[in-house]
Formats: sequence, structure tokens, C-alpha cells
Amino acid sequence: MFNQGSDNKNNNQVNPLILRIMVQDKQKVLILGLGRYATGSGVSAALYFAKRGDDVIVTDALPLKEVKDNVAQLKKYKNVKFHLGGLNLKDIDWADIIAKNPGVRRNDPMYLRAKKLGKLIVNDITIFFEKCPCLTIGITGTRGKSTTTAWIGDMLKRSGKKAYIGGNITVSPLTFLSKLKKSDIAVIELSSWLLETCGEVGISPNIAVWTNVMRDHLNTYDGMEDYAEAKAQIMRHQKPSDIFIPNLDDELVSAYVSEAPSIIKGFSEKKKSKSVAWVSKDKLMLQDCKKLVEILDIKDIGLAGAHNIKNALAAVVSAKVAGATLTGIRESLKKFTGMPYRQEIIAVKNGITFVNDTTSTTPDAATAAIERFAKNGQALHWICGGAEKDLPYEDLMTFVARRTRAHRSTGEGGSQSSHVNVQVLDGTAFKRFTTAMKKQGIKFTKNTSLKSALDNCLKIAKKGDVVLLSPACSSFGMFKNEFDRGDQFNDLVRNLA
Repeated sequence: MFNQGSDNKNNNQVNPLILRIMVQDKQKVLILGLGRYATGSGVSAALYFAKRGDDVIVTDALPLKEVKDNVAQLKKYKNVKFHLGGLNLKDIDWADIIAKNPGVRRNDPMYLRAKKLGKLIVNDITIFFEKCPCLTIGITGTRGKSTTTAWIGDMLKRSGKKAYIGGNITVSPLTFLSKLKKSDIAVIELSSWLLETCGEVGISPNIAVWTNVMRDHLNTYDGMEDYAEAKAQIMRHQKPSDIFIPNLDDELVSAYVSEAPSIIKGFSEKKKSKSVAWVSKDKLMLQDCKKLVEILDIKDIGLAGAHNIKNALAAVVSAKVAGATLTGIRESLKKFTGMPYRQEIIAVKNGITFVNDTTSTTPDAATAAIERFAKNGQALHWICGGAEKDLPYEDLMTFVARRTRAHRSTGEGGSQSSHVNVQVLDGTAFKRFTTAMKKQGIKFTKNTSLKSALDNCLKIAKKGDVVLLSPACSSFGMFKNEFDRGDQFNDLVRNLA
């Protein structure tokens, strides 16, 4: 089990600026980006500083009507003012502390002004890690971080541990900070955007899990190495006694292993020099100190999908290090059913299976979903497309075309099952997305609404078919966010006869 020791700080040398959060009274705090999520990063940071009695200004480029619910949470605090519907550099000049929403990017004029003036820039995660009294587990990765986060929490709970789950999973950990005891465990999902700020103040979780690096957010990063470096902040500031759990099969992740200041306990498909969990003869294996333990046959893992074997390995190592029992781990591996919005089977109606994979915002994520559901001869009705992220779609469309041709050549399920019915949502990614389709000869239908896309699927869907929402793109434009997109899809399916 991980030994916290007497020092609960999460790093060797915390940036001295962060101490100002704790020792100075009545500071001037600017919440840079309130956001729409009711328990999100921006509003949770605002509530934290409001309750402390600091002078708080909340600013957001969105108008009041877009963030009115979160404004309502803060209205009762007389020390909070609102500057909405636009951003003003004078607010940066005024503030002692900038609490930055992860959606505020590094090229934003407000952020650049704050950096130039040497302002303390924090977010809800850095505040949480600095104040948290218990063991912290942080999980990052392009894919699998939400599932792995929830799976670790489930393993710990089935082992009798008190575990709290938050972070990029849409619940800020500040919402449960006051409830935590030293014996509890905080399991926190961390996006690259959240980790950027962790790096700026020099703070990392006690246990750092890195699932992978795939193509994503290339519209906001200067290439894959820049993106990977942001994620590497999850372990950059760990203590020598902390634990780093990398995916040793991922080339970019494994490249950082030699730079980690902490203990390495990696995972991989086959045993490697620094892996403590791997697969051997279709069984999950764990090196538990000097003892080699057979955890479970992979066919008994309850969560389907080849990619979830890696997620399971990451969760097993993390949970065991944090004190989970083998009984709790095995029970979770068998019974954990996954996260909402992630390859979630939401209904079967008239023999048609409806799958909500709205958090698939990259080509790699959509590939994983199609690989899982376009099989056994059934036809796949794929709803995709959305907002631009400067990602390449050629590999995804090659995969779709190959899968379609394979069904045709084998004749599985008849002519209808040999066809992937593609419904593309209109958005800023439409041109790039469909250009890649045309090169592979993939036919598609353009849709200006999610309802239109679903209706077009249902015109030809038959018993045994799958309707899959797996956009491979961001959601903004037609929807508030990917969860709004998923909720709308659920509502449409729920209202079907």
C-alpha cells in the first residue's frame, strides 16, 4: 500500500506564490471563465474564494443568459461582482490571484497579460491538491482517463475504502474538499488543460496514472510533443516516494519514464522491465511486491472492448497501490459497467441497439467504437461530425472503408449488413471530415440537426442493427458541449415509439 508519511504535500517544492492562497487575508481574486457546468472548475473556484471572504470578480466572455444558473449560485455573496459578456484586461491588473478556467487557452490575451504581470495563476485542481488532507490519485490520457478514474474509484469502494471522484469528470474536487478525512482517497481525472496550471505552480498528485497520448487538441497545441508535455505535468512535480503509473506500450508516454522523479509501476500488454501488470495467456497478471498474482481471465472482464483491457490494467495497479484488496479489484473487474456517454448502450428498441459515445471527440475514439460495434454481420448506422480540432481523419476513414469492404467480401448478414450508413452533422469540421470520406469512397448524408441524423438512420435500420453516436469531433456550435449532445441523443431515443 502507498505510504503517505507525515507530509501530505504533493510535491517537493511548491511555487512560493501558492502560499499566498493560504496565508494572506482578503485577496483580490479574478475568476477567469465561470463556465456552464454546475459543479465545474470555474464556479467551484468562485465559491471557494467567495466563502473565504476574498474580493471576487467573476468574468466570462459568455453573456448572463448563458451562465445564469452558475451566477445564481454566487448571487448571495456580497463580495462577488460579475463582469460578463466580454473580457477586460483591467480585471487582470486589479487581481492578486487569477483562477483560470481550463477552457482559457495559453494564447488568450487575458492569460498572457496575467503572465506578463507575474500574477499567481491557479485553478480548482491546484487549490485542491494544495489543501487536500488525504491521498490523491490523478489520471490523465487522451482516451480512457474517465473510465479508468471511475474504475479505480469502484475498486477502492468495493475494497471498503472511502473514495471521492472528481476533476475533468465534470465534478470539481473543491465540491467535496471540506468532507475529506486523512484516511480517504481522492481520485481525480486530469485533462491536459488542467495539468498546464498544475505545472505552473509545481504540483502533482501522489499517484499519477497516464493512459496514453493520441491525436487531440491539435488546434490548441503546437504538435503532439507540446500536447504530451502538458500531460507530463501529472508526474513532473512528484516526490521520490510518490508513484508514477505509465502505459509502457505508448511511445510518447514511455519516453517520459526516465524523467519521472518518482517510483515507476507501469503496465503493458506483455511484461516489460518496469511493468507490474500485464497480460499473459489471456489473464491479467500483477506483480504485487515479490509475489506474482493472477488477477482475472480477460474474458471475465465485464466492460467490453479491447481498449478496456489497458484501462483495466491501469486501474488494477493504481487501486492496489492505494490499498484496494484483491477481492475488491476482482469484483470490480467483473461488475463495473463503465461510464455514461462512453460507448454506452442506452436502449434496445425494435431490435435496434442505440449507443451513446458522445465523448468520442477524436478519430481514435471513434475507431475504437466502430471496431466494437461494427461486427457480427450487423449494419452500423454511424452519426458523426461536429466542430474542428485540426485532427487528421484519413486513418479513421481508411478503417471504416476497410471494415465495410470486409463485410461485403464475406457477405456477412446480407447486403444491408455490408453497409455502414454514415450521417454527418454539419459543423466546422465538415469539410475536412467529408473530404477524407470521399477519398475512400464512403457515402454520407449531411444533417443540420441531430434529430435529422437519427431519423435518417431509422429509415433503413433493421432488427439487429446498431445506431452509434460517435462524432470523432468536438460539439460546439450545434450543442453547448459533448454532454449536451449526448443528452439530446438520449432524449431523442427515449421518445421513440
